[in-house]
Amino acid sequence: MGLLPEDRTTPYVRPFTFTGLDYFGPVSITIGRRTEKRWVALFTCLSIRAIHLEVAYDLSTDACILAMRNFMNRRGVPKRIRTDNGKNFVGVAGEVARFVDVFDCQALQAELSTKGVEWVFNCPENPSEGGVWERMVQCVKKVLRHTLKDLAPKEHTFQSLLIEAENIVNSRPLTHLPITPQQEEPLTPNHFLLGCANTAQTTSCSEPPVKLCAIRKQWRIARQLRDRFWKRWVDEYLPTLTRRTKWCMPTKPLGIGDLVFICDPKLPRREWRRGRVLRVFPGKDGEIRRAEVTTITGLTYRPVSKLAVLDLVNGESDSIHGGGGVAN
Repeated sequence: MGLLPEDRTTPYVRPFTFTGLDYFGPVSITIGRRTEKRWVALFTCLSIRAIHLEVAYDLSTDACILAMRNFMNRRGVPKRIRTDNGKNFVGVAGEVARFVDVFDCQALQAELSTKGVEWVFNCPENPSEGGVWERMVQCVKKVLRHTLKDLAPKEHTFQSLLIEAENIVNSRPLTHLPITPQQEEPLTPNHFLLGCANTAQTTSCSEPPVKLCAIRKQWRIARQLRDRFWKRWVDEYLPTLTRRTKWCMPTKPLGIGDLVFICDPKLPRREWRRGRVLRVFPGKDGEIRRAEVTTITGLTYRPVSKLAVLDLVNGESDSIHGGGGVAN
């Protein structure tokens, strides 16, 4: 199991400095007497796991750019945005075929480059590489499923539901819940966004009146609270990310020239394509994470988790395929 990227483990940065982006939908809404489809762009902070939801009116490049601009105007310009590879982060291939201009990568990169934002694509056919935002999509879908059910709300109602869902997900605890009343409340993403858990704050009649203080002193108190939240994040939340419970034993890495099956869960095993590894791409830890494979239909990139190596001795593959050709 590889190490987490620095985007997940960098403390003391502004929320949404490192952001993941994904789409989900469509969701039906009511406009007049007709129903239309809308999609939701989910932005998640890779450090504090907060989310921001924007409505995308269709699957065009312009709608995606508008969602990004709205997000940046409200949450600030991120340093790096990570998404699934190309059109795959939409997740609805049937709907993609209906649009001619679907996520023009060059147009999106040009828009982001003017703001100094780096855009990183994950490896194709590797949803686990974006599990940090896939998990957030599941949380939002669960909230909307209980709220919407089979209804098609009006557009302004749908906007309000998304804001409610955003607050509910951002109010979830990141650290362990307290056992005794003396322990501090758990950290939530709203602590970093708002400075509190965004719950009802009812003052007690027995509390002494708050004395007025200088603005400079209040600014220092706010900064101390921010640093306190980050210290708890480092001490309580960050250690939970460093545990490695799977794939602890070393195995033989994928090599150039290996004959492999390209695993595709959508096809029966007898229809899996065969290919030969041309290049391998190690991660920062030196382990092979993805590879370039040549098949009878051309070149493709896949993660090593989707490649099954054929256990053949030297020369056996040539005799099977007649001189090293790749069969489908």
